[in-house]
Amino acid sequence: MRRLGLLLGLLVGCAQPPPEPAARQVNVLDGREPVVRVHLRSLDPWETLEVRGKGGLRVRERSGERPFVTEEAYRLARTARPVALEPLEGIVTVGGHTFAGEIRWDGRWLVNHVTLENYVLGVLRGELPLKHVPPDAAAAQAIAVRSFTFSYLVADRPAFDLDDTTAFQRYVGLRYAPDDAHLREGVRRTTGLYLEDEHAPLRAYYHSTCGGHTTDVPSGLDRAPVAVMGGVSCPYCEGTRYWRWSAALEAGPILKAAALSGPLEAFEVVETGPGGRATKIRVAGGGREKVLHANQFRRAYGASALRSTLLLDVARQGDEVRVQGGGWGHGVGLCQLGAIGMAEAGGSGTEIVAYYYPGATLRRAY
Repeated sequence: MRRLGLLLGLLVGCAQPPPEPAARQVNVLDGREPVVRVHLRSLDPWETLEVRGKGGLRVRERSGERPFVTEEAYRLARTARPVALEPLEGIVTVGGHTFAGEIRWDGRWLVNHVTLENYVLGVLRGELPLKHVPPDAAAAQAIAVRSFTFSYLVADRPAFDLDDTTAFQRYVGLRYAPDDAHLREGVRRTTGLYLEDEHAPLRAYYHSTCGGHTTDVPSGLDRAPVAVMGGVSCPYCEGTRYWRWSAALEAGPILKAAALSGPLEAFEVVETGPGGRATKIRVAGGGREKVLHANQFRRAYGASALRSTLLLDVARQGDEVRVQGGGWGHGVGLCQLGAIGMAEAGGSGTEIVAYYYPGATLRRAY
């Protein structure tokens, strides 16, 4: 097993899970490539947005007051009537950001309707913004992204399926792609492939760096266990930038994250899960104490300030808590830097997903 010798920048790990959508069953696994409805949360038109389509726009106002018209540009504001904007040559620019597919505005949600494979590529661009990713690592990531997406299409939302942030998966459309042949190859190799668990698409979580061992769903995300994401040893991310790190946590933010008043009296890990990740943290302050799920505390404190819940050493120093930790992200499912390391060691895309999701079944939807 070869170590990764690269120092890699931050990966935007997916899938801090949002609230469950209201179930409305649809048949998305019918042999055809589905269309994904992505709420462009980061581009909602609080102010006017200009929409342009390659070759022009086909404009359909859903009020029924006029038939579709073709325009070069459309000014979209929050007060605009519901409208569908279809680019004649398949590419649309909204507020300077470019996407495949069409744009729809219903008076509340700005939604990109895009084919699944184009969506998967747009997520890989957002989740793996690196100069080079081995095609087999990109293939493994594409399978995980497609599986995660399918799980939300089966349990549908009325207005949109996912949004473009890491609450679901970081989707950037056609951005961040000066040279992404490696990502395109990973998507092409795996077209239509997804993971199934218990006869349903697997919500295949993934993260940047596990720090040596992935963890299970209850430990990493405080959700019900999923057998195929129970945690595996991962030597493949060793030596990467966030395999080990240190942080100084301040007393004020610690107490705020725990909803306690000061002064800070105690901060300690009281329970760990697979791979040694903290699962329960006790915080005491102002004569009261709370025991919090470690991921809940991490998100309240700040997921960038406390990179993971793999807390290898915790020591109090005055008004600070010094932490030696490992990894970046919740630690569940595929380790992105581990997948890169495994690919560099000769692992194929399907071998990588089989390693990080042992027991899941690889299926082809179309």
